[in-house]
Amino acid sequence: MDFKKYMRKESKDYVVDMTALVDIAFIIILFLGIVSTLAPISSINVELPTASTEVSSIEPTKIFIDKEGNYYLQGKKVSDEEILNYLKSNNIKALSIVADKRVVYEKVVHLMDIAKQAGVEQLNIATKRGR
Repeated sequence: MDFKKYMRKESKDYVVDMTALVDIAFIIILFLGIVSTLAPISSINVELPTASTEVSSIEPTKIFIDKEGNYYLQGKKVSDEEILNYLKSNNIKALSIVADKRVVYEKVVHLMDIAKQAGVEQLNIATKRGR
């Protein structure tokens, strides 16, 4: 087909305006940059209770308990035996329990018993700073 017969003779140069495309690409990059900084620091969702006392100066090993009562050590779901073996093999003397405020209290006490069996000397329960 001969499309030249449909073209005007004076307009043989075509210009594609890229301004809108560049603007949209910039907005998408800006959006992704802002959203990526809002990512949560911890992947384990734990809501802490509040307390008015100061935090401890020693950095203990942390074990997380989510609202379903699952134990997490170094971001990995673990069982009672794995916790006991880890605490004994690494000779952990300070332990911090980071438990969701909705967790069954029995789970926290059970973890305290495991820590006692492993020889942990200092036990902390993490809280949010409150009034």
